[in-house]
Amino acid sequence: MSELEKIKQNIIFQLRGLCAHCATANPNPHRCLSGELSARVESLRGVSLMVNNEFKGVLFPRV
Repeated sequence: MSELEKIKQNIIFQLRGLCAHCATANPNPHRCLSGELSARVESLRGVSLMVNNEFKGVLFPRV
């Protein structure tokens, strides 16, 4: 798993903790801002910028 994926998973985990339904993995459908933000974070794509084995950021493609 790349550094970018690890950071994204950490952010998604923290965002889901902000909603009681998402934090308890409630199967009932609901709509929350943290769920929408999690989906946006998960959809981010780019190339990890590594310098001396250290994560420095992400290069995003131009659209």
